[in-house]
Amino acid sequence: MKSNKNKPFRLRFFWPFSIFLGILFFLLVFFTSANDDIESTEEHLADTVNYLKKQCSTYSNLNLASETKSLMRIIECCQQAAHNISTDNRLHGTTSMEKASMEEFTKDLYITGIIFLDETGTVTSEYCTDSIGSAGLTDTLEKEVLLDVAIHPEKTYSSRIDCEDGSYIDLAAVGRTDTSGIIVTYYHTPLDYIESYSISFQNLLSGYSISRSSTIVITSGDKVIASNEEKLEGTDIKNIEVLQNINKKAVSGQMVHVHNTVSSPKHVFGMLDQGQNYYIYVYLPEHAVFETTPRKVFYYMFGYICLLLIFQMLRWRTDQSYQEAQLKRDKLYQESLKEAAKKAESANLAKTEFLQRMSHDIRTPINGIRGMVEIAGHYKDNPVKQQECLGKIREASGLLLELVNEVLDMGKLESGEIVLESRPFHVLHLVHDITTIVEKQAAERGIEIISEVPSVQHPCLIGSPIHIQRLLMNIVSNAVKYNKENGKVILSCHEVRFTEDTAWIEFTCSDTGIGMSKEFQEHLFEPFTQESHDARSTYNGTGLGMAIVKNLLDKMGGTIDFSSEKDVGTTYRITIPFCIDHNAASTSEAETSDEEISLSGYHILLAEDNLLNLEIAEFILTDAGAVVTKACNGEEALQLFMEASPYEYDIILMDIMMPVMDGYQTTRAIRSLDRPDAKTIPILAMTANAFAEDRQKTYAAGMDEHLTKPLDTELLLKTIAKYTPEKKAPMTP
Repeated sequence: MKSNKNKPFRLRFFWPFSIFLGILFFLLVFFTSANDDIESTEEHLADTVNYLKKQCSTYSNLNLASETKSLMRIIECCQQAAHNISTDNRLHGTTSMEKASMEEFTKDLYITGIIFLDETGTVTSEYCTDSIGSAGLTDTLEKEVLLDVAIHPEKTYSSRIDCEDGSYIDLAAVGRTDTSGIIVTYYHTPLDYIESYSISFQNLLSGYSISRSSTIVITSGDKVIASNEEKLEGTDIKNIEVLQNINKKAVSGQMVHVHNTVSSPKHVFGMLDQGQNYYIYVYLPEHAVFETTPRKVFYYMFGYICLLLIFQMLRWRTDQSYQEAQLKRDKLYQESLKEAAKKAESANLAKTEFLQRMSHDIRTPINGIRGMVEIAGHYKDNPVKQQECLGKIREASGLLLELVNEVLDMGKLESGEIVLESRPFHVLHLVHDITTIVEKQAAERGIEIISEVPSVQHPCLIGSPIHIQRLLMNIVSNAVKYNKENGKVILSCHEVRFTEDTAWIEFTCSDTGIGMSKEFQEHLFEPFTQESHDARSTYNGTGLGMAIVKNLLDKMGGTIDFSSEKDVGTTYRITIPFCIDHNAASTSEAETSDEEISLSGYHILLAEDNLLNLEIAEFILTDAGAVVTKACNGEEALQLFMEASPYEYDIILMDIMMPVMDGYQTTRAIRSLDRPDAKTIPILAMTANAFAEDRQKTYAAGMDEHLTKPLDTELLLKTIAKYTPEKKAPMTP
């Protein structure tokens, strides 16, 4: 039996999580449904109240109009009786004649009775067809407003009097015109007629259909005048607990929840609203409000359980498939581990092979340098042999320097840490410099370097010249290395196209060398790739040059294509987009100068902590005629500059990596001094830090130029002369 601990986490916690989720789902459905029912009930109560309020208002207006019409009729009857009396002489005869005349008036006018009053309100004569008469109307007949019509005959008085049995009397009074006094007429509407023909609130409820078991009660304030429950009709509201509770808590038009202690139901949702002379109560028992909640909860929970069971069934059915898939994954994982082990072993082999290559490629020129030193020492009295050895030492050191640069460049490119510059340069000058450098290498093998530089419309560009020179040097150097004796290398550049701010420059390099096979061309840009196994010994190649070229072009947004034929030669075409330098004056020809530079009259401050490098730099400068003051660290250089008088030093050569204070700190300290030459004296970085980001750091620190070690004597002297042109002079032979 499998232990529960061996089950996957998702299986062990499936049911607890499902139950927890089910409880949350139940609560969510319950409260959501209950809230929906409450909102639905409130809407229902509000609709019922609004409808009843509108109907009651309409019915009240109709009853008021009926009452007004009835009173207008009795007023007209009273006025007609007054007119008839003023023209009827019988009223001035005997009492029997007067009674007969009043009876006739009553019948003709369809009224219940007629009463004559004097100006004080005393009944002088009356006739009525019911038992009410003046005795039943005493309170009304004694009202001052009624007696006032005797004094002001132009006035009339009318009123509806409610009787105890539910019937009512419409009464009117006018002043007599034939003599002083008042004529009162009235009409008594019996209860049976009212119940048969009059409109009442109870009639309203009798025709209203209620969709839910709501209780409707309409009161006059203290008594129920209408209700859809007949037992409540006519009841005093003080005896109805639910109405009292609603009345205490309710705000007009808002639903309230009340608890009854005596009457049933115990819990009620109700609403109250008020009309002109009535109150409307509508309420529902609590069980009727939440009648849909249990059904919704049941349906949703039933659905949730069904989904849960379906999911569990699917999980059960797929459990075996899962186990099989797990076994398959384990097998694949084992295979991937084996593959990873093979790759790791391959990587270790590649690393070992790389170290072996580097060990071989580095030791070979070092061995040549040390061997030539020993040979030169043996032939110390033979100048010709000495020059031969020195030439071979320079060649071996150049190869070593090229190898170091290529390995460092490749490492930077692969890690993505290489930084491109964005500074102005002249493309024709760049091509000329490359040609000049390679010509010396090519001359030893009789190879002719041809530079074809047609007119370029935008020679002044903005880019990373140090990296452009690097990739072009790699291609041109390869064209020389893998060329035939007395062959040719043609280097050219031209502007392919341009826009307002961008120019596309194409560099072409063609050679008459050994070419490449079609198979090798597919692997040309892979690191440490060489077609010939003896390329290192025969051509001094590292196999990194073209990989560096491709990576640099990718970072610059450039392209490269080539065509090559075995034993015929190779042609490379490189296209790179550059920003146009609109602020520079363009020139179509490279400015060159073959004159040798003399530093006679220069006073140079040289800061270098390495004694060997210090000796080399001092020799180059003093050999050119300069006076050199040496400093072994940055602090000493700063102190010497501060102790010197202004403009005593013409230029400062500053190493970067020095103890106490490095070159950056020293340069910033000099630039911050309060003396006239601190901001203007040229400071040239003289460092082994050869990357573009190192060049940017030197400029940011306040230096004017960046010279890399090993020092190029000609470049060093030209740069010094560039920053102090007024002392530039041809060297005396």
